[in-house]
Amino acid sequence: MKKILFLALITVSITATAAIDPASNVSFAVLNNFTAKFLKAENVDWKVTNRFIKANFTLHGKEMNVFYDNYGDLTAITTKIQFDKLPQRAIMAIGLKYPYPPYKLTDCIEMQTPNGERNYYVSLLTENENIVLEITPSGNVSTFKRLSL
Repeated sequence: MKKILFLALITVSITATAAIDPASNVSFAVLNNFTAKFLKAENVDWKVTNRFIKANFTLHGKEMNVFYDNYGDLTAITTKIQFDKLPQRAIMAIGLKYPYPPYKLTDCIEMQTPNGERNYYVSLLTENENIVLEITPSGNVSTFKRLSL
């Protein structure tokens, strides 16, 4: 009788933990790949959608995000960076075309794919719109997305 009660208690506690743990919706393949690559990650927060699985975390003091497909394969790694870390050509082009004010820098992100390709994304905000720019490593700047507010 004690064994049955003990097993029931363990089952209930495991089920309750899985219900409140966001990582419980993350596949074993994703968790295994994530742990292998980012062993020292701290404050990991998972988000699972129909299209991707995202982990937001801190590694060596840097805020990072990694994206996996539904098969558990890494698709992208993003890191917040300082604007002055962008290619110099891009910094000059953005300064000329999107001066402050009215454009306000809200985010600057470096994105790397598993095969080593790297791009940068800069978000700029005005009273009327939010613009996301895509920047290549050579410093070419193009509009990635434009949202009216």
